[in-house]
Amino acid sequence: MRKRFLKKRNAASVCRMTLLCMMLGAGLSALPLQAEEDIYLEDDLMTEYTVSEESGDGAADEITITAEENADLITGTYTVPSEWTEDASQSTEEKKVYRCSGYTDQESVSTITCSYLDTNYSVMEYEQLRDMLTNNLLYSNVNAQISTSAVYTKAKDYLYILIVDDSAQDYRDVYHYVVGDYRCFSVEVREYREEASLAESREMDTPQETGQKIAEEFTWNEAW
Repeated sequence: MRKRFLKKRNAASVCRMTLLCMMLGAGLSALPLQAEEDIYLEDDLMTEYTVSEESGDGAADEITITAEENADLITGTYTVPSEWTEDASQSTEEKKVYRCSGYTDQESVSTITCSYLDTNYSVMEYEQLRDMLTNNLLYSNVNAQISTSAVYTKAKDYLYILIVDDSAQDYRDVYHYVVGDYRCFSVEVREYREEASLAESREMDTPQETGQKIAEEFTWNEAW
């Protein structure tokens, strides 16, 4: 039988080891070393984990995998309101595109696109990630007004919201990024102004509000 274990290797463990070595060097009696804790991937401090597998002869082989190397294996769970249906003609394996069935009579229809974005940043480097995402939009939308904000998801992950609003266009783009280790869950909304106004008059959620709810309710799955 194959067995797999995740073990924490964080800054606190390193500090405990350093303190123990200093005390031993000073001639003090050895202190019992605290055992490593079994954890899940959502622990923000984890940067790597060890997979132990029993081979046929009973020996255990250990392979260390960094969170960055494992990022593209991690997905999550999200829910799209029933009135938003997948557009099979626009969806691919990497992204899912949704349209609201209540606005099919409109010439231009808003869309919500859900996908994953691999990054070079851990959850502890969220400020660098925020700057990278913002700068990319600034460079590609020189005539638009860009506003940013940040909230938490219901699972307590960082959620960045970036709005790109070019008054010359009849739509605006809203990007929602749920921050994970070296990966983000992205909810991109292209909201047409006429459709948003119509939703407000009907006391319904606008496409932007729907997209934000999808992002806020997103949860990362465990890797193993």
